[in-house]
Amino acid sequence: MRRNISPGGIASPLQIVEVSFPPQAQVAYETAARETRIHQQVWLLEGRIDITVGRERHRLKAGDCLALVLDQPMMFHNPGRTTARYAVVLASEHGTRN
Repeated sequence: MRRNISPGGIASPLQIVEVSFPPQAQVAYETAARETRIHQQVWLLEGRIDITVGRERHRLKAGDCLALVLDQPMMFHNPGRTTARYAVVLASEHGTRN
C-alpha cells in the first residue's frame, strides 16, 4: 500500500511516499536510463527489506537509508514475517541526461 505524503497541487521536483509492504511480498520494476534523471532514497522505518538494484542486493533494517538512481531494473522483497514500512523520497533532475 502506497500513500502520497507530498502535498498536491504544487509543482515540485520532490515527491514523498509512504509504503506498507506485507511479509514475503515482492515487486519488480523495469527501469532504464531516461532523459530526466530520477534519484530515490528509501528510508526503512519498520521491519526488513531487500532491495536489488541491477545485480547488487542491499539488505535494510529499521533505520537504514539507501540512495540510488532509477536507471536500472530493481526489486523490493520483504523477507520478514511482519509488514515493512518505509518512506520513499523521489527527486528529478530536469534536463539531465545519463
